[in-house]
Amino acid sequence: MGSPILKSGFARVALRTLGMAPLDREIHLTGSLDGLERLLFVDSGQLSDILFFLPVVAEIKRDWPDIQLHMMAEERWADLLRKEARLDGLILYRSDQLRARSSSYLRLLREVKGRSFDGVFLMGEESDPPRDLVAYASQASLRVGAYQPEREALLNCMLRWRGQGRYKMELAEEMTRFVGLKYDAGAWRFRLRPEELRAADQMIHFRKPVKEQLLIGVDPSPGKSSRRFASSNLHFLVDHLVDKLRAKVMLFHVGEDSSESEEFRRRIRQSETLDMPSQGLRETLALLSRCDLFVAGNTELFHVAVAGGVPAIGLFTEADGVRWEPRGREHVAVVRGKPGESLPITELDKAVERIRHATHA
Repeated sequence: MGSPILKSGFARVALRTLGMAPLDREIHLTGSLDGLERLLFVDSGQLSDILFFLPVVAEIKRDWPDIQLHMMAEERWADLLRKEARLDGLILYRSDQLRARSSSYLRLLREVKGRSFDGVFLMGEESDPPRDLVAYASQASLRVGAYQPEREALLNCMLRWRGQGRYKMELAEEMTRFVGLKYDAGAWRFRLRPEELRAADQMIHFRKPVKEQLLIGVDPSPGKSSRRFASSNLHFLVDHLVDKLRAKVMLFHVGEDSSESEEFRRRIRQSETLDMPSQGLRETLALLSRCDLFVAGNTELFHVAVAGGVPAIGLFTEADGVRWEPRGREHVAVVRGKPGESLPITELDKAVERIRHATHA
């Protein structure tokens, strides 16, 4: 099947400008990465995808230390990735560079092709023409991604999911199977450096000197389905948890979600919140990793908490499909709300109790 991406006028012009002939190469999968020298991981634009793939990068570097590992990612994640020692190189881009017929996008394709990668992995599950074309333009002999019909002419190794109810963030696990890695997405964790975690501990201790007092992280941002748990309901539930657990609250957001966080802050009792200074992305993730409980909708940071092993409660709406729901993880629970109905407090309390019991078992 021909790809509509390759049939577009822009793609034909771009590939001809790069001096690229149609790919016609055989590939033999051996259950190993032996023989490959340079791999590129192409992001999906989502922070959570990156954090689920970084443990895979670490395992590849451990088993094949001579392979150079590179990542292409949006500039807004640069602070995180520049300090990842296992990455040998970065290709950073702005989101507006991915527009068709953009000269900066053509430069991006040229840079990828010029680095002579012999393997490319697409992190995103959904077909994404600008990023999918990057994999094709690399001219790499191995081009891997999740199966989508539109990708058939672009990739030569596509993985099908085993079952329709699989958690979307476990794509990283699927991609490791054909190279022989024993990746368990429920067990692997994204970890920051010890000095970053110590700095987070110091910041928290300065504002919460009683170490035994619990810390609840909250992200009031809209979820990945563009829906959010009603702000008034979230405020009520957080107040309930603060009183029940005698806890303090720390609010989180990623970049553009700051307005929702500030609005929510005004509704929370000031004496119960930790007033934290502005941080970079890695500092934010370090603080999140120190929470005793993280509460959010189907947000980017909820899935970041899952990737980091942070005890988390997901407050999902009916719009958040089962593909977004982490299952089989003792430190995570999802509670679903329905329009016009109050969430039973007893259901929330049982979920929190189960998570805390599993965490301290």
